[in-house]
Amino acid sequence: MSKQQLQTSKLLRDFLERHSGERLYFRDLLDDMADRAFAPVLLLCALPEALPLPIAGVSAIIGLPLMIVSVQLLLGFTKPRLPNWIANRSLKRQDFEKLINKILSILEKFESVVRPRWKFVASPLGQRLLGLLFLILAIVIALPIPFGNLPPAIAIVVISLGMIEQDGVVIVLGALGACVVLAIMASVIAALFSAGFTAIQRQFN
Repeated sequence: MSKQQLQTSKLLRDFLERHSGERLYFRDLLDDMADRAFAPVLLLCALPEALPLPIAGVSAIIGLPLMIVSVQLLLGFTKPRLPNWIANRSLKRQDFEKLINKILSILEKFESVVRPRWKFVASPLGQRLLGLLFLILAIVIALPIPFGNLPPAIAIVVISLGMIEQDGVVIVLGALGACVVLAIMASVIAALFSAGFTAIQRQFN
């Protein structure tokens, strides 16, 4: 399987070919991909947090859509819908191309193992469960934890790639990895709260 045969790269390359302007808008991405847009949008939202990419202001633009799209997937929406004030936001074409080039470099590592299989994992019920997982990961990303956004963002990238390529094995592996990440981060947060509570008690004793 070559890189050109993977759905992810084809979707994004086609999008660039259809839109030749200096700025690329989220609304155009949603319109082009229609009911296939959930996974690509999640992928694009998580990728700058997972790498991270040196694109000024990109996290502020795409952080909120990550949470909104996750909720909509959880609720069973047929396609993602973003408020106009988000959908009308744009990125410079060269910045969007940076995102795509990074995605393609990741795909080069995946191309020998990613293929359609275990499609039942991405059933409507499965996608709603993934929406809940994405939402939890998005909330964790938003928390002010040093380097805490990296592991959950990587999990979202892996699961999104699996969804686009209809590879249930990749989805399951990504979901298991996400659960491990959440368990570790929950332990860290609990430990921090416990330490803080103990410190407060000592001050009043």
